[in-house]
Amino acid sequence: MQGPWEERDGVLRYRTKSGVEIYRLPIRLFPELDGYVYLILADDHRILVDAGSGLPESLEDLRRGFEILRARYGCQVDLHQLTAILITHGHIDHFGGLASIRQQSPAPVFVHELDRRVLVNYSERLITVAQEIRYFLNQAGVSPERQSALLNLYLSMKALFQSTPVEGLLTDGEMLFGILRVHHTPGHCPGQVCLQIDEVLLTSDHILAHTTPHQAPERITRYTGLGHYLESLRRVAAIPDIALAFGGHEDPILNPYERIAAIEAFHHQRLERVLEICKEPRTIAEVSKALFGRQYGYGVLLALLEAGAHVEYLYDRGYLQVANLDQLENEPGTPIRYRRL
Repeated sequence: MQGPWEERDGVLRYRTKSGVEIYRLPIRLFPELDGYVYLILADDHRILVDAGSGLPESLEDLRRGFEILRARYGCQVDLHQLTAILITHGHIDHFGGLASIRQQSPAPVFVHELDRRVLVNYSERLITVAQEIRYFLNQAGVSPERQSALLNLYLSMKALFQSTPVEGLLTDGEMLFGILRVHHTPGHCPGQVCLQIDEVLLTSDHILAHTTPHQAPERITRYTGLGHYLESLRRVAAIPDIALAFGGHEDPILNPYERIAAIEAFHHQRLERVLEICKEPRTIAEVSKALFGRQYGYGVLLALLEAGAHVEYLYDRGYLQVANLDQLENEPGTPIRYRRL
C-alpha cells in the first residue's frame, strides 16, 4: 500500500497539513469482518474515533494497537488518557466496544443525535426495529419460518452491548475541538457522520474504497434509505479540497471525488437492473434472489434489505407500481408484487 503515510506493524500514521496526527488501528470486528478505529492527536486532544465491536478479539486488537503506538511510534498514550470518544454511527461494529473502553476511560462519548437513542437505549432500539423488519419481511414475501430465523439472527446481537450514556452530540457543520469538521451524511445509518481534519476525511461506512455501503429501506428506520444516501454522497462531493479519505473498513481512498462518482454510478446501474427484473410482477424476495443469488445466514437479511432499499427508491419516485392491489385488498398479509411502470 503506497501513499502519503507510514505504516508500522499494521498501524498507519498520517500527518495533516496543519500537523494533526491520525493513527489507523486495525481491528477484527467479527469473524468475517475487519475494520479500523482511529486515534487523533493534536495539542492536548487525544480523540478515539469508533470503538470496535466489543467482541474479545476486537478488544484485544485495540489493546495491541495502542501497544504498537507506544513501541513503534513512541506515542505514549493509552485509553485512560483519551479526551473524547466519537462514534461515527449507530452500528454495533463501530460502537460495541464502548462498554469495555469506558471501564478504562473517563472520556466523554459523542454521537449524532439521530443515533443517540441506539446507544442510550439499545434494547428498545433492537425490539422496535425487529417489529419493523418482521413487517417488511412479510410484505417482501419471506416465509414465516424464515422470518423467525432471520429475526433471531438480528436479535442475537443483543447480548453484545449494554446501553451507555452519551455526553455530547456531533452536530452537522460544527468544528469540534477546533480540529474536526462534522458532516452529517445519513443513508447508511441515520446518524452517520464524516469527520474532516484539514485535507483528510474520515468517512466511516459512508464511502469505502471497494464496496458500496449496505442500504436498508427508510420504512424500517427513518433517515436511512437510498435517497438519503445518494443525497449525502452529493453533499460530500461538494466539500472542497479533500485529498484523502480513510474509511471504517478497506483501503485509504486516494481520490474521494472519483470514488463518489463510481458509487453513484453503481447504484444507478442497480436501479436499472431492478426495473428490468420488475418487467413482470416481483416480490422483494424475488428481486433479492435475482440480484444476489442464493445467500446464507445473515447475508439473506442483508440482501433482502438492500433489494428493499432499491425497490423503495423506485416506488417512491413512481417508477414501480403495485401489481396485485386486488389481492392486497382482499387478502391481508399478502406479499406485495411490484411491476415496472
